[in-house]
Amino acid sequence: MSTYTAGKFVAEGPTSTSVVTNDVTIINWTATDSTFTPTRVDSGAAGTATGTVTFNATDATAAASMQTAIRALGGIYATATVTAGVTADNMIITVFGGYNVTWALSGTGTVTESGAAGSDTATPGKVVYTGYIPVRGPYAEVKRIKIKGWVDNSLGVAITDGNVLPNGTQSGRTIFSATGLDTFTTNADTPIVKLLTADGVAGEDGAAASNTSGGVFDAPFKVVVTTNSPLSAASGTGSAALRRGIIELVLKTPYNTPGKRFLKRSTGAIATGVSSTTFNLGEEYANVKRITIAASSDTSIAPTLTDADGFVVYTKTSTDYTTAGGITAQLSHEGVDQANNAVADLLDVVARSPITVAISGGVTTGTVTITTIVEA
Repeated sequence: MSTYTAGKFVAEGPTSTSVVTNDVTIINWTATDSTFTPTRVDSGAAGTATGTVTFNATDATAAASMQTAIRALGGIYATATVTAGVTADNMIITVFGGYNVTWALSGTGTVTESGAAGSDTATPGKVVYTGYIPVRGPYAEVKRIKIKGWVDNSLGVAITDGNVLPNGTQSGRTIFSATGLDTFTTNADTPIVKLLTADGVAGEDGAAASNTSGGVFDAPFKVVVTTNSPLSAASGTGSAALRRGIIELVLKTPYNTPGKRFLKRSTGAIATGVSSTTFNLGEEYANVKRITIAASSDTSIAPTLTDADGFVVYTKTSTDYTTAGGITAQLSHEGVDQANNAVADLLDVVARSPITVAISGGVTTGTVTITTIVEA
C-alpha cells in the first residue's frame, strides 16, 4: 500500500446534506412595456426573452402579467412566481429549486440580484452541500485537491479540519477555501486539479511563510460546497461525467506502508515513430521525485507527462537529450495555498497513475527513455 491515499466527498451521497435557497430578484419596473431575459449563472447560458409584457400602474396587475410571461419560458421558470413588493413598482421574481438566475429587462427600471431594493430584499439562488472526507487516523498531510463534476462557472468550496483548541473550542483550520471556481465550460466538465500547500510560519523567527511541502491537519475534514444550481440539473447537460459532484483530497498518512518506498518507474525505450505511451507509478498515487530523459539520437524531443486526472506532471519544449546520457533532474511543481493563491515551484509532485507520455512530433530517430523515481 502507498503512503498516499485519496479521500473523497461525493455530493448527494449517503453522508452529505443539502440546503436549497430559492432565487429572488427584484425588478423596479416603471412606465415602459418590456421583455425579460434570464441567464443561469451555473452554466452561463442566456435564456430566451419573454414576450413583451405590458406595463400597468397597478403593481399587482403588472406582477401577474410578468409572471405569465416568465412561466411561458418553461423549464425551471415554469413554476416561477412574480409578486408586488413592499416598495412601489418592485416586482419580486422567485425561481425555485436553488438555481441562481440573473435577469435583464429591455425597458425602464433597475434590477437588483442581491441585497436591499427599498424595503424588499433580493437573494441569489444556491444549493449548499455539506459532508465529510474520511481520514484514516487523527492526522493527515494534504497534498492535492481535485474538484470535478460540478456544472458551475462560479463554484464555492470550503474545506476545514477538526481542530480543537486547548480550551476545548471547536476551531477548524482552513484546508482550502475559494469562490468563483470555473468547473464547467462549453457543456463539458472542467476539472480542477491542484497541488496543495498551507501557509504557516518560519521556524527561525515565527514570521509568516508558505509551508511548501503541505499542511498537516486534524481529522475529520468538513466540506461545504456552494453551487449555483442543484446537482441534479447536471443530468440535463448531456454529459454523464457531470452527474456527480466530487471533491477529492490526496492525503499522506502513516497508516499504510511505514516509512518511505522509492521505486524506479520507466517508459522503457520509446521507438522511432512513436508519439505516445504510458507507464505505471506502482501505486494509484505517488510523489514523482526525480526524472531522467535520455535520447539515443533524436536531438529535438519535446515531452509532456500527464497523469490520469489530466494533471501535467512535467513538460518541456524541444530539447537535446542525447549528450552525456541525457538529463537527470529533481522535480517539484507549482500549486496553491488554502486560499487558492498561486505558490511557486516548490511542492511535491503527487500524481495519479498511470502517466501518459506524449512526444510532440513523435520520435524521429533512435529511441527515447523516460525514467522516474517515485515515493510510493
